[in-house]
Amino acid sequence: MIQGVIEFMFLQKEKENGYHRFVCSTIAAKHPGTDFARIPVPIEFVSDYGLDQSYLNRKGVDQFIQWSSDYKEAIFDSPEGRYHRGAFTAENGATDFKLISHSEVGKMSKSKYNVINPDDVIEKYGTDCFRMYEMFLGPLENSKPWDTKGIDGVYKFIKKLWRLFFDEQGNLQISDETPNRDENKILHLAIKKVQEDIERYSFNTCISHFMVAVNDLRGSDTQKKKILEPLVILLSPFAPHLAEELWHRLGHSSSVHLADFPKLDGAYLVDSEITYPISINGKRRGEESFSADASPKEIEEKALALEVVKKWTEGKTIKKVIVVPKRMVNIVISD
Repeated sequence: MIQGVIEFMFLQKEKENGYHRFVCSTIAAKHPGTDFARIPVPIEFVSDYGLDQSYLNRKGVDQFIQWSSDYKEAIFDSPEGRYHRGAFTAENGATDFKLISHSEVGKMSKSKYNVINPDDVIEKYGTDCFRMYEMFLGPLENSKPWDTKGIDGVYKFIKKLWRLFFDEQGNLQISDETPNRDENKILHLAIKKVQEDIERYSFNTCISHFMVAVNDLRGSDTQKKKILEPLVILLSPFAPHLAEELWHRLGHSSSVHLADFPKLDGAYLVDSEITYPISINGKRRGEESFSADASPKEIEEKALALEVVKKWTEGKTIKKVIVVPKRMVNIVISD
């Protein structure tokens, strides 16, 4: 179930001089003995809705009054002053009116005035962005709070992905060069993780893997077809329209959804080097990379030849060297 943020104003149950009185949540919190009713407010009237300091300004209050004529004569009090009948009476030199509302997550429903129209989101961000953000919200089986502000992260990811294929002028820039090992590792790590998480219906973590892969590919400044083409296929169940567009831009006439799913080559995931922390008497003093197939004896010999090790063992007796394969090197010394 997609949940929504519900915004409330505090209505004092006892009228003031015959007028309804709404107060800022900060005022209500300072008067716990006073009876207040929580009145749900349409989220479109609220600025920064869903945040700790969501509020109604004068425009928001006017919208609320037009929407609910029962409160057209109501008083609205905040620490900045009072808003009543379209006039703001400031206090303490305030120049602006903000009535802080109360936000909480609950069911998205018409009665709570917090329904988000998917058509509006799609018009602004696109169908694929909307689709991916819903998956990114969390595990499929959990209820998820909708936050329109959070969709910006997915939108930025899609733009980063697009820029892997195109320059700033919108020209396709793809190379037929052979990818290096690091580029292949980025791709095949994404294939492995996405494939495993699809089978677990863990779609939110799939989106995270795509984000990591795109950032890594942008860092390596690759525009190689042998890397980007499989990435498009991998992405197609998640962003079908974007993937189809990129697939045709890459020169294909058939649909990307008819292409074979990328095959994992585990050889690219085997590290050729492993970085070991180097410790002296259990205290980390540095790190060094060794060949992944180096024997403990080879690692020991190379570790003892390091300058940082010579510095800390100078004038000391080396009692033993402990090599934990693929994890650490610890050199035990005595005075």
